[in-house]
Amino acid sequence: MKKWLLLLAVAGIATLPLSIQAQVNNYFPDVWKDVPQLHSIPSANEPYTILDYRVVRDFNIGTRERAQSISHYKTLYKIIRINTQRAADSLTRLVMAIEPNEALRSMRIRLIHPNGEVTALNDQVRMIDMNDDRKAIVANNLVLQAGCEIEYELNLKILFDYGGTEYFQSGIPTSNATFLLVAPKAMEFTLKASPGLAALTDSSVSDRRYYSLHQQNIPPLENNDLYFYLPQLKRIDFGLKQAIEGKDTARLSWQQFGDQRYIPIVAISKNEYKQLEKEVRQWPFTSQRLPLPQMIYLVEQYVKSNYVLTGPSEGGETSDISFILRTKRADKQGMTRFISGAYYILGIPTQVLFTTSRDSILMDPQILYPQLPSHVLLYFPSLQQALAPTEMDTRFPCYPSLWAAIPALRCRDTLVDGTSKVLTDFIQTPLPAYTLSNITTEATLRSVTDPTWEVKQSFGGYPGSALKTAFSSTGSTPEGKLKVFNAILPFEPGMRKPTNVKVENEVFNNRTLDKPVVLTSTLLTTSSVENTSNSIIIHVGPLLGGNMPTDATVPPGDLPIQVTFPYYQEKRIIVPIPAGFKVVNKEDFTAEIIDKSNDPALGFKMRCEQDGNELRIFVLEWYKQTDYTGASKAVFAELLKRIHVLQQQQLILSK
Repeated sequence: MKKWLLLLAVAGIATLPLSIQAQVNNYFPDVWKDVPQLHSIPSANEPYTILDYRVVRDFNIGTRERAQSISHYKTLYKIIRINTQRAADSLTRLVMAIEPNEALRSMRIRLIHPNGEVTALNDQVRMIDMNDDRKAIVANNLVLQAGCEIEYELNLKILFDYGGTEYFQSGIPTSNATFLLVAPKAMEFTLKASPGLAALTDSSVSDRRYYSLHQQNIPPLENNDLYFYLPQLKRIDFGLKQAIEGKDTARLSWQQFGDQRYIPIVAISKNEYKQLEKEVRQWPFTSQRLPLPQMIYLVEQYVKSNYVLTGPSEGGETSDISFILRTKRADKQGMTRFISGAYYILGIPTQVLFTTSRDSILMDPQILYPQLPSHVLLYFPSLQQALAPTEMDTRFPCYPSLWAAIPALRCRDTLVDGTSKVLTDFIQTPLPAYTLSNITTEATLRSVTDPTWEVKQSFGGYPGSALKTAFSSTGSTPEGKLKVFNAILPFEPGMRKPTNVKVENEVFNNRTLDKPVVLTSTLLTTSSVENTSNSIIIHVGPLLGGNMPTDATVPPGDLPIQVTFPYYQEKRIIVPIPAGFKVVNKEDFTAEIIDKSNDPALGFKMRCEQDGNELRIFVLEWYKQTDYTGASKAVFAELLKRIHVLQQQQLILSK
């Protein structure tokens, strides 16, 4: 179980002493008693319990703070109880992450021992730089006991940010949670609480507006490989809706965000256009009459193969198309402008999508949170497909799969009375057809006395794209290529001995992603066939069921089952039957599990047929969606169980 608060993995590259000072909390005067009292709680089954968790977002700030780009102050107060000695022994450091737009004002932290004794922990606190541009406050060298409590309070100043998210659920149960957003009456916010949380209240006192929520007994949420954890946590999202200053009313919207982010991408100077047009016309494929999807792919393939993605320069040159053409280097903004401009010159209409990721918080059309959308896609409306201009290891129509099938802000321009205007709306980011991401395996056993399999595997779409990336990096050396082979060849590495392996179309080239990566191999698997005088046992489970874990716990309740991308796979194996032998357990290789709808979202079919002295087993699986709930979730669970059984199955022949 991942304790996102307590057990956050930190890779520190600098450790600095932290200056700590007290800060008066005017909103929760009942906390931080001079003589704290331990809390009595029922027997706890969890290692830790968050007894009290309070958050204040205070937008009542003065002119001086605004001049310093401070948008508001945040106060976070928490008490954590250590329930068991094992938990006490394992928790030697407490980590509190600080986001890039947050700066520490003050902090206090102390340990309350089971006998009531109090120990200040200020001297054990340090600030650590993390690898993802964030910082963390770390309380080191903790010596804890079962029944003790850690109490701390952070006061932060938040820069530039009028939207955000507060999580009230984690892998640790929370007894009491309180949220408070305080703002001048002139500022109006939109807030949304997750289902299962109490209703938010909105009240005004004097010249202030208060948005608040209190919730008791929030259960822990266990991590699970079958869904994305962060979006499932109970939380509150908020964003500024409008602000009044004097006679002026400023209404904030995603339209304004679109204007600010979209125009710099599509606005190309005459000089840039002239140079880019000359370059594009020299690309050999642009003069050919090609299908639109192929042309889109070739443009992306050419640019990503001949230009390097680099960090932004101080003067912004790496975003300028003239600089990019001269140096073959571009930052993310420049690469997006460059590829978008190339399509414009070729007469291929594009639009721009701003989005997030399925494993993070999704965009909400009703709540403006400008820091949230960090990914950019170029969208082709005539095909309803997209590409990621700054992801150098993806190709059209595949882009990072975690960006697919989620809300995105779409931006495009149009003429209104001769004036160019930016149009915005929300759409779902597109998914390629599940049939593009196909995985096929064909395997033939030479004979029951020669346990050698002739295998052909192919991978299209997303699986093929991932293999091309692997072969382009780790697979560029014989040792690296062997690692890739070991990851995808059937049977466990210790069970097989490859005597011949060949791969085709293994790197990104001018062949589009509907042309699969093809791997042919000859595998000696001595232990896959057991011969006795009267029977033959053939271990076909690793071929038919694969080696992927299938015994994961199905998410409880309304939690979905989520796959990374839709796909289908076929497996065909041929086994020779010696004269005088017959198949004993043919019925073990017949199954059908289907979502009972007009267009089944997922399914599993297996059949077994004998043709003369050959036995043919065929398995088909398909997953047309990314998320499965309700009846389809139950079918998915049944399918997982059947594949788990299949992985262990043996084909039995007897006289």
